[in-house]
Amino acid sequence: MPTEVETHAGSGVPRVPVPATIGASLGSASHNQQQLPPGTVTRTQPVPPDPFEESVYKLIPEHIPPPEKQKMYRSKFAKQARDEFFSGMKTAASMGPVKVKLGGPGDFVKRGDRERNAAPVTKFDSDRTIRKDPVPKTPGKSLGATGKDFIALNALEMINSAATRKIDNSPQYRFKKDYGKTPTYIQQRKADSERSRELQAAELEEMQQQHLGKGKKGYIRLPEEERVRILEGLKANWEKLNSDYQKLSLTVDTVPKIARKVNMEQQLKQLESHIQRFSHPEIHVNIQ
Repeated sequence: MPTEVETHAGSGVPRVPVPATIGASLGSASHNQQQLPPGTVTRTQPVPPDPFEESVYKLIPEHIPPPEKQKMYRSKFAKQARDEFFSGMKTAASMGPVKVKLGGPGDFVKRGDRERNAAPVTKFDSDRTIRKDPVPKTPGKSLGATGKDFIALNALEMINSAATRKIDNSPQYRFKKDYGKTPTYIQQRKADSERSRELQAAELEEMQQQHLGKGKKGYIRLPEEERVRILEGLKANWEKLNSDYQKLSLTVDTVPKIARKVNMEQQLKQLESHIQRFSHPEIHVNIQ
């Protein structure tokens, strides 16, 4: 007869009918779980999110024995290293002893205790066994003066020797054929620029003749003296008008002041335009 087994308590998942043999195996599995030896790890599979994919076979606990603990590694030099580490250590060398023995009330420092209790001072005794060689008792043999004149010999050696000249292997550019001359590409560039300047001047002159109507009836060239006289008069008028403009009041708050200022500014602009026009050397006027 089928037995109902609850898959997950409180999850709302319906119970799944299973055969009695499977239910008996589940009961035996739970009975064996209680009799497991100590140290056995029991892992239960989690409930899958989709209830249609779950299986009753996943409800059986899985027994995973713990891995065997390996033996701790110990070096064969451990004892030697430990003995060497603790061999040079002194007891209470950094902070002193834990408890210092205190003297009685009568064991205070008296006069002369410091000198009497001081460590004995050993006198330094130098090693006299190692000595230098003794001073020779007989005087040594000294070399006598020679009859050579070293100054004269040096002078003759320098006179007879040939002068040594330092060999300079660096390139000598001043011995080139075109040293100090203008390079060819610069000369070519200057000739091209001069040719282009002449062509531009010729085109400009032709355009001026066409624009000014030189040779047409009714146009003559303004003489240079008259052009200079008109230009000087325009500059004088501009200077006088500019001086009057600089003397205007800083506060322009009435209509007459505003009108006068605007009129003077217009006259200054007109004079500047005339000065710029008469500054050109070629001026043609219509006499008709």
